[in-house]
Amino acid sequence: MQRFFTTVGIIIMALALASCGAINFAYNNASTFVAGEFEDAFDLDEAQVESLDSALQEFFAWHRRHELPRYQQLLEQAALAVSDGITAAEFLRLGDDFRAAWERSLARIIDDIAELTATLTPQQIEHYAQYYYDDSEKYRDYLAMSAQQREIFREQRGLKRLQQWFGNFDELESERITRQLRQLPDLRTDWIRYREARQQALLRALNAASSEGLSPGQLKFILLDPASEHAQAIEPKRRIYWQAYAQTIEAISRDLGKVHLNHAVERLQYYAEIVEDLQQPG
Repeated sequence: MQRFFTTVGIIIMALALASCGAINFAYNNASTFVAGEFEDAFDLDEAQVESLDSALQEFFAWHRRHELPRYQQLLEQAALAVSDGITAAEFLRLGDDFRAAWERSLARIIDDIAELTATLTPQQIEHYAQYYYDDSEKYRDYLAMSAQQREIFREQRGLKRLQQWFGNFDELESERITRQLRQLPDLRTDWIRYREARQQALLRALNAASSEGLSPGQLKFILLDPASEHAQAIEPKRRIYWQAYAQTIEAISRDLGKVHLNHAVERLQYYAEIVEDLQQPG
């Protein structure tokens, strides 16, 4: 189920990582794609798939009406903030807004599909546990790296993501930005451990559930509530990391020229236009 919610999050929050036509197709067919992911994860039977399809149709209809206009506004705000070099405060405020949007959507979809947990068999829960384990290989590989290998991985990953927004950097810019990224704490290690703890809490709850399955409240506590044990373990580290990252982004943004800033502005504005188009049913 965790992979399912991650998939939903990717679809609803990363709407503009391809061409306009591709994203329109992906979003308009998202319910089918997500249902397929869930079916693979739990090895659902035909009746379960039909129930899930109906719930997902309702969710994406809600999401199109209520959430896409908010995403458009956030992207337009981000473009305005980046235009003259984004500050740490602006970055953190936008990050909080996007996280709130993510959590609203996950809370809504939990409401829509929670009753499906009442139909899961022990075999299907075990199938999901193996599915999750197989999907987690890349995270186990990261934990197996040396401290130096993890640092290099994070630097390369961070540099690549920044270039996706600001355009390619020259050698001197890349070296300077890499040095700045190197100062950031390693949140990825803690996040992987948090992810595994959350998964184990979910499996324990699914295996212990009565014939009525898990309630929306139980699922939200495991997957979203900051009061859960696994969330409390990572939350202070998450805040420290993002505050440090925001300061780094402000410094990087301040040093970049207008060409790079304009690249990010144009990209964000283009994404906002895509999201505006998506608000009309395909």
